[in-house]
Formats: sequence, structure tokens, C-alpha cells
Amino acid sequence: MSQPQGLILIADDDCDIRFALSLLLNQAGYRTLEADSIKTCEIQIQRHQPDLLLLDMNFSRDTTSGQEGLSLLQRLDTSTLPIILMTAWGSIDLAVKGIKLGAKDFIEKPWHKSKLLTLIEHTIKPTAASSNSASIAATASNWIAQSPAMQHLETLIRQIAPSRANVLILGENGTGKSQLAARIHHMSSYQQGPFIATNMAAIPESLFESELFGHQKGAFTDAKSQRQGAFSSANGGSLFLDEIGALPLNLQAKLLQVLESHTFTPLGADTPQQVDVRLIVATNQVLEAAIQNGQFRQDLYYRLNTFIIELPPLRQRQADILPLAKHYLSQFALQYQLICPTLTPPARQSLLHYTWPGNIRELRHVMERCVLLKGHKTNQVIIDFNDMMLPKSPTSQPPLSLQTAALPEPSLEERECQQIRVALQQYQGNMNKAAQSLGISRHALYRRLEKYQLDANQFKSTAHN
Repeated sequence: MSQPQGLILIADDDCDIRFALSLLLNQAGYRTLEADSIKTCEIQIQRHQPDLLLLDMNFSRDTTSGQEGLSLLQRLDTSTLPIILMTAWGSIDLAVKGIKLGAKDFIEKPWHKSKLLTLIEHTIKPTAASSNSASIAATASNWIAQSPAMQHLETLIRQIAPSRANVLILGENGTGKSQLAARIHHMSSYQQGPFIATNMAAIPESLFESELFGHQKGAFTDAKSQRQGAFSSANGGSLFLDEIGALPLNLQAKLLQVLESHTFTPLGADTPQQVDVRLIVATNQVLEAAIQNGQFRQDLYYRLNTFIIELPPLRQRQADILPLAKHYLSQFALQYQLICPTLTPPARQSLLHYTWPGNIRELRHVMERCVLLKGHKTNQVIIDFNDMMLPKSPTSQPPLSLQTAALPEPSLEERECQQIRVALQQYQGNMNKAAQSLGISRHALYRRLEKYQLDANQFKSTAHN
């Protein structure tokens, strides 16, 4: 039997628990890290990127609410870090809440050794073996589809991905066409083979044929050695040709021939080579118009569009905006070894009201900028809507609450008071939810209510008026 492998982070304020778990897991072949607080846990995740987190729900003495663990769960990207919760006997309801927030499973203290090791093995293995390529797995993990438009699309993807049929992906710039292509490969019968992506718009016209089909040494003046093309490199896997509309007409004929014969001939070669490739292409152009203008071959279009998938723009995916933002905040915090910031309610509303002309690519860049600007703090970091520096446009006006919060040069205390008001209003005076959304403890929220002379009950009553 092969030795288990993986790095497991044990987060618990009880040193005896951490010691016992480390001893058990080390004997089973796992490497371990320890964290005795939420802050240390986040730092360990960012520095070491563990394969699994064993997370206690309570870190403060005599606390049983589980609020600390649940708050951390909301900040972590559970799509890339599997989490198993550790709960005391009788805390099943709390564990269920954690699973709804993205945890994989839970164990009760005291644990049964064999059951715990089996659970860990089953949780880590799918993560470690999810793809033959780490880059493909990372690309596929960016896929978030919670909105109705994407749920409908997801049903279609699951139907067509296992087949060998060609796929044409349509969508605006930045909508995630390359991520979708990687996902289709990841779910197909070609998943054990390579995934090769080539952007047609980035290739000089004189090099198109060499890039696609390769060349022999001496095939042209600068051909100093033999070179494999995209088709040869993708043999046995998937070939993704982005911006297919940029392919010159003469090479469109050659591509059509490859699709019909499953063979290609490198430049300077005499003998055709067999190729087995699943072809996925994408464009932001209207190919029917290109056909009418004589810029794209109709017969090639019919060969490519066995299945057509049209990705909606981000502005039509409201339910995906905040999960995507959270994913990218976590991703960039790990990449730059910084604290992962938390979005305030006004910041979340600002994200939802912005039109995102650059789609997911623009959202990704905004979240990267937020991490770089705010993640250097040593304590808990929050992002307000002003921190995102979103362009102002007539089609993207912030809601009234944000306009009020954005008065010229408000003091820090005024901004904090406004954020608390917005959170309490949004959650109808629910202290737990308001504190959780603000990224602070319930006790800290009570102290701030006293400081700003706010009454949570006031928001409960106004919520029903």
C-alpha cells in the first residue's frame, strides 16, 4: 500500500488536541502544521497552502457558539482548500451550518482513529488526483456557476463534455472562455491527455502554419531545428484555439482538412501524421457575419459548431459576482502571502451594482489590486467600496446607501458607523449575521454599538415597516 501524502493544518486552541492529532497523522504518513488561533491559521494557509484543514469551531475560552470557525469559513476559498470541522459532542447543528458554508465534513471529539483517517484519506485524494496537470486543475477551480444562467449552462456542459464532439464557445472578452475550455477537457474522455491552448490573435500571420502544424528543420529560412506544432503537442488530449476568427482563410482550409482526415502535415514534411484531438474553439466575433463578409469559411463553421456554448457576460450573472470576488481575494492573498481581506456590505453592494464591461477579467484585476493595497495590515483587513476604485459610469450608479456612505472625506469613525448601520439594516438587526458580515466578533459589535449609540432593536422594528 502506498504511503499517504499531504500537508494537513490542525487549527485548535487546545495544545493537547493539536499534539494528539499531529502524532496520529504523522504516524499515518501525513505532514502537519499547527495553528492555535484564527489569525495564525490564516497566516499558515497563506504561507504553506495545505492540502487539508482540520478546523475547530471555537477558539475563545468558554465559547460554544462556533462563530469564530464559521466566520473563518466564509473568508476561505473552500473550492481549493478542503476543510473538516472538529466539534464537541452535541454540536451537530453547528457542523451542519459549517458544511453549508463549504466544509467537506465534520468529526466529533473524541474521535475514532480509523474513521478519522479514512475520512481524511477520502477528502485529500480527490484533491490530489483531480487532474493530470496542476495548471488545468487551477484553471478549472476558477469555475463558479451559482447563477440561473450558469446553472442552465452547467447542465449543457455536463451533457457534452464526455463526448468527443467539437465545441464552439461564444462570449464577450473576459467572460472565461479559456476556463470553460479547460473545464470541458477536465470532464472529457481526453482528461488524461494534454490540454494545449493557443491564441490565434497573438500569432503573426507568417507563423500560423508552423504554430499549428509544426515544421521540419530547414523548412524555411529561420527553421534551425524541428518543431512540434499545437496539433502534435495536443495529440491524445484537447486543443483549444482561442479567437478562431483570426485564422487566415488559407489556413481555415487546412484546418478543415485536419478535422475531416484526422491527419496533418508539418511544414517541410512529406508524410502526413495521424492525430487524435478533441478541438475546442472560441471567439468574441459573430462568425455568421464573418461568413457573409467572406472572412470565414461556412464549411469550417459547420465542422466546428457541433455544440455551441454561449457564455453570458458577468452583468447577467449576479449570483456569481460575490463568490468570484471571494475566490480571487483568497487566491491573490495566497499568491502574495498577504492577509485575505473581507468585503464590507457597501463593498459587496458596489460589486453587484457595477456593470463589469471587462467581465471576470476586470473583477479579477480589481480583487488583485485590493489584496495588494490592503493585505499588508497585520490585523483583520476589510475592503470598503471606495478601496476598489471602480470607474464611474452612467450605467453603474451605486445605490442610495452607497452614495450616502461616499460623502466627501468622511472620517474613519463616520465610515465605520455607516458600515455598521448598513449591516444591521441588511440583516434586520440580527447581531450574529451583522458581525459576521463585518468580519468582527459579536462582542466587538456590541462595543461599537455603545460607542456610536446605536440600538440593534431599532433596525428590527424598521425592517418590518
